[in-house]
Amino acid sequence: MRRGGAIAARILAVAAAACLLTGCLLSPGKFAADMTVMRQGGFTFAYRGEIHLLGLSRLVAMGAALDGKDTGFTPGPCYGEPAEVDAAVLKTALLQEEEGWAEEALERECTAAEIESQKQAWEDQRTAKKAEDARNIELFKALLGGIDPSSPDAIDEFIVRIKKQKGWREVVHKGDGLFVVDYAISGRIDQDFTFPVIEKVQGVTPFIVASARANNAVRIDAPAFAAGGSQNGFVNGSMGGLLPIIQALGAADNSEEGKMLASLPRPEGTFTLRTDGDILTNNTEDGPTADGAMRVLAWQITSRTDRSPEALIMLTPG
Repeated sequence: MRRGGAIAARILAVAAAACLLTGCLLSPGKFAADMTVMRQGGFTFAYRGEIHLLGLSRLVAMGAALDGKDTGFTPGPCYGEPAEVDAAVLKTALLQEEEGWAEEALERECTAAEIESQKQAWEDQRTAKKAEDARNIELFKALLGGIDPSSPDAIDEFIVRIKKQKGWREVVHKGDGLFVVDYAISGRIDQDFTFPVIEKVQGVTPFIVASARANNAVRIDAPAFAAGGSQNGFVNGSMGGLLPIIQALGAADNSEEGKMLASLPRPEGTFTLRTDGDILTNNTEDGPTADGAMRVLAWQITSRTDRSPEALIMLTPG
């Protein structure tokens, strides 16, 4: 990867990290979501599939680094000034500039003072990195309601907390923050409903929001089910249209930041909404289809989905 691309990947890594720390702690992976809203106010909702706890492996690495386990200082190369380098060598290096500056052609032995300066810079950078990692871990700990994400017991604590709530029938951790879940719940839509809601956990972009209106209408939104377009961006806490760019840069960059970017999950699945109420608006590709007395809206979610699902349904006053 060229130097400019690597710099761009690192800039986007900062942006992605900011997103992880402020608004999209959980993200859907492969899934099937189904919701039924009846005109008399009853509803059911089910989500089966993957949920990612983002950034977990990076946080574990941060925790390990805080323990002081590192490879130690290794001096870097030093390079001669043009006046100190053979003219023919310098000309060769200059001719290669378009394909990348051939600094190795100018390499020379470092002085003791240069090595000491490098070591001091390395120590300053390591101290700053540990302080930054500690702050990020504390921020994630606050978002997770007190669970230390760098602790070996973090996942077990997270699962125990989830399973205390209604609807979570199965929660299995597959490694590196990937959970496979089976969630189902029913109730009345006379008040707002959001999924997922996890006790004490903050910073979650809702997968599904049902907003009950005073005129007996219900608005259904699925903010986390869009990844590919420009509509979402960072505004609602998701990475929206930046996600494909971030992942492409990450795939081309073999650095730690690049690997993190390339591994970010992409929502992939279906969201199906059924109702016997009146569908006032929706943004499906083909509109509702009939299934007996029910009308069905279906959204196919991929990495190219550019708008999160939306629908407005009118119920019958109770």
